Amino acid sequence: MVDYMVFIFICIDFDRDYAVPMEGYKHAVSKVLKDESNEDLRNPELAVSLRGTVESATLLFPYLKNNRVPTTFYYEARTLNLFKSKYPRLFDLLKQPFFEHGLHGYDHEDLTGEESGIKFSHEEEYALLKSAKEEVERLLSTTIYGFRAPYMKLSKNTLPILSRLGFNYDSSIYRETETGINPYKTSDNLIEFPVIKTPKKSMGGMYTYLWPLFEGKRTEEEIIRNYVQIVRNSEKKKSYFSINLHSWHFAYNISQNRFLAKEEIQENINSFTKLVEELIDQDCILSTPIHWLEESGSF
Repeated sequence: MVDYMVFIFICIDFDRDYAVPMEGYKHAVSKVLKDESNEDLRNPELAVSLRGTVESATLLFPYLKNNRVPTTFYYEARTLNLFKSKYPRLFDLLKQPFFEHGLHGYDHEDLTGEESGIKFSHEEEYALLKSAKEEVERLLSTTIYGFRAPYMKLSKNTLPILSRLGFNYDSSIYRETETGINPYKTSDNLIEFPVIKTPKKSMGGMYTYLWPLFEGKRTEEEIIRNYVQIVRNSEKKKSYFSINLHSWHFAYNISQNRFLAKEEIQENINSFTKLVEELIDQDCILSTPIHWLEESGSF
């Protein structure tokens, strides 16, 4: 019998294949399209590649559905719209009662303007996020409560805007820790669910995004060992941490700049499912941010 209660949030940023900012563009561009003509990429719809997301979803969604895995998706509004129009059967798999739906911008915008060179005014950012929220809610016939910023970068206006738009929580802040953590209230009356990064000296500086695993920079055994260590460090506490993914990353390798073969995609999914199953064996509880807030009486 364990004397800790650790909740695991599986969080998927549902966006275009490896979104990158481009100077002078409000919208992000899929890395695989970056060498296309500027004239084409000025059109936000033509700046979106869905191949990696679709090939990942084809193998991942049935696992999540068949095993009833609570999962939180943070959507780019445009990507979700294109996904629904082009791949309606895959889109319908998103309509599971154990899935939670959140927002990830409209076109994976650089809200800070640090890399795109385009600054949003308060009202411009408000209009953008309002439009994106309404679009995702319309497409999924649901209400959006959570937000994750593109590139994990918030502008000085983002949190006040989220509060103004009726969001309940944000999950765009990194926090360095060796243990599971608890959310906290921001000055804008939102709940912040930070994303963990482990200390470099004691645990190798591991982000709880699975980039290193899919890019071959960490082994499956090393990743599992580090996650299990977080759980064991969290004894006698009710806490959470998230496993963070991108919708395309099972199928596209950034460092090699290539889409993966079906067998390679399946290997990545097998590594992910092995991690999830190991954490379940550690008596962790799969959940979502809103379920956490409901159970704590904060929602």
